[in-house]
Amino acid sequence: MKHWLTARLPVVLLCWLLAPMASAAQYAVIVPGNSALTQRFVDTLGTALPNATLVTLSLGEAIPVGTDAVITMGRSSLDDRLRRSDALPTLATYITGESLQDYPQAGRRFHSLLANPKPARQVALARLLVPGARRMGILISAGTRNQLPEWQLAVERSAAKLVSVDVTPEDNLTRQLVDIITDSDILLGTDDSQIYNADNLKSILLTSYSRNKVLIGPSAPFIQAGSLSTTYSTPDDMARSAAALLSRGLPDSGTTYPQYFSVLSNAQVARSLGIPLPDEATLASRLAELEQAQ
Repeated sequence: MKHWLTARLPVVLLCWLLAPMASAAQYAVIVPGNSALTQRFVDTLGTALPNATLVTLSLGEAIPVGTDAVITMGRSSLDDRLRRSDALPTLATYITGESLQDYPQAGRRFHSLLANPKPARQVALARLLVPGARRMGILISAGTRNQLPEWQLAVERSAAKLVSVDVTPEDNLTRQLVDIITDSDILLGTDDSQIYNADNLKSILLTSYSRNKVLIGPSAPFIQAGSLSTTYSTPDDMARSAAALLSRGLPDSGTTYPQYFSVLSNAQVARSLGIPLPDEATLASRLAELEQAQ
């Protein structure tokens, strides 16, 4: 047996040496500028992809030869990417579902990792914080009407009913707010800049809380202003989610919500409305458990 192994060893070594070596993947990240957020995203992405080569590019900088895929951050870096004629696959991060309508992407290998919260996650958060909510209200404009079926499905799966109102520029938002809040137990904020913006926010919050109804979402910046709670993705969450997509094999098209996420809540709003508020880490952990169980 010993002599057979000795005789076979050179052959085994030769086959191993002649076998094609798997090269490490190389990814180019186009950043819109230098900031703490972009640096954190790139650093965490590199940590999550230890065997890959990561190249950070400024706007307009040439993509290196040997790049396997391009990652963008936000609209300006995505615009820069789409001005190039190569056929490399693209993972667009920090893009909302609403803004995607500006990017038809015919014929491009283009996948989006959305920045706005996953509707099913927001609905699950609403049920955890207000278990008795059976009717959930949502305001939709022309720019986000295509998102309504996803919200509808998420609410129905939670054994609740969705009450939606279509808002047009000619409508009186306050009157429609009163109608939908009167007919709902909770208001779900959407990725809709025509409705959820600085001009309308005060009216939305005052109308909701004057009737003892809470607003979930639509995103992290609204929490300090007075929304009760939301799921969102930190730069670490977004980078880890991007790494998971790239490791599994980037789809040629479509959209994905971040796999990793956090929760942000407004404790003062919860106290004023008499709502028991678990800590944010506990809420995020519970939501992750619910998703894994599905």
